[in-house]
Amino acid sequence: MLPAVLLTTLAGMLVPWQVQGVPYAVAKRASICNGDASLCSRRFSNVTFVGTHDSYAVSSSSIAANQEQPVAQQLADGVRMLQAQAHKSPNATSGSGIDLCHTDCQLFNGGSLEAWLGSVKTFVDANPNEVVTLLLVNSDGLPASTFAKAYQSTGLDANSWQPSGGESAIARNAWPTLGSMIDSRKTVVSFLASGADVSSVPYLLPEFSSIWENPYNQLTVPFNCSVDRIGVGQAASNLMYLINHFKDLSAFGSSTIVYPDKGNLSTTNSEQSILSDANNCAATSPGASGNYPTFILLDFYDTPSQAPFKAAAQMNGIQYKPAANASKSEGGSSKGSGSSGSSSSSSSAESRLARTAGALSVAALTAALLL
Repeated sequence: MLPAVLLTTLAGMLVPWQVQGVPYAVAKRASICNGDASLCSRRFSNVTFVGTHDSYAVSSSSIAANQEQPVAQQLADGVRMLQAQAHKSPNATSGSGIDLCHTDCQLFNGGSLEAWLGSVKTFVDANPNEVVTLLLVNSDGLPASTFAKAYQSTGLDANSWQPSGGESAIARNAWPTLGSMIDSRKTVVSFLASGADVSSVPYLLPEFSSIWENPYNQLTVPFNCSVDRIGVGQAASNLMYLINHFKDLSAFGSSTIVYPDKGNLSTTNSEQSILSDANNCAATSPGASGNYPTFILLDFYDTPSQAPFKAAAQMNGIQYKPAANASKSEGGSSKGSGSSGSSSSSSSAESRLARTAGALSVAALTAALLL
């Protein structure tokens, strides 16, 4: 039998005052997760995150660029998944010897992996209630231990979530909630597209054991949402999925040499286009099983301003809220809050159920403590 505990309510949380005259401390639980209280009880796999394709490839003029805002601003605007291509550095300027390059470091070098991870570390330390996902394409087949050097030198390994059982494949329904990740201060989830070794670096997870992707480098719309890349032996319906929602143009008539279609960004990145793509995937792709994507990768996410974040909020069944430190568009409006979105087309009902369950849990806890 638990001792009697006096309780009070502070910001919606039960806070014990004392146990038989002795101060009694309880770990504070997250009340806001990725910008909304209802997301705290949502599994990581059942939240849709706005992501940036080639997040490091930042330029307003280079044909090899995919973004115009630096990573720090992407995160401030609400982007919660960052994708990057990792290559062996031609100059070995960092401890890991990894640079982030677009296809080839001579074409576009976005700097060291350490600098990129450092921006993430700064953000998550300043925003402990935000869960951020990193996806690294291991272009040169480097060992996971080499990536770990960069995580360790920036201190991001301390923020990195890892499965408690050391498993490499995580089913969609086996992911923890955002609230539990935030409570444990493990708010960075990292995937390697290839070369992961969870026995030596348990926080660098093999992407295609937990995620499937639709085709990329698509030249026409509507986008194809078929299962294009997935781990051997994995069932798509058992995994999260990522949609590559960016339209390319062909160079020299090639289907492999492509560049972003910047002229149609206002259409491609519009709220309507993103919702249409996500709804199509949820409804027609056997791998989606009626669920919205967990990740949506975009080129030049900030054109048009706010649209991707509004779309994600709708998928999540929550109210859209502009990010507090978002950049401003030319018209003066702030860009959107980022990690909103759910991965179920019945997310509004799920959100109501989650809130009800949360209230019941508080009531049950109160009753138990007062026995």
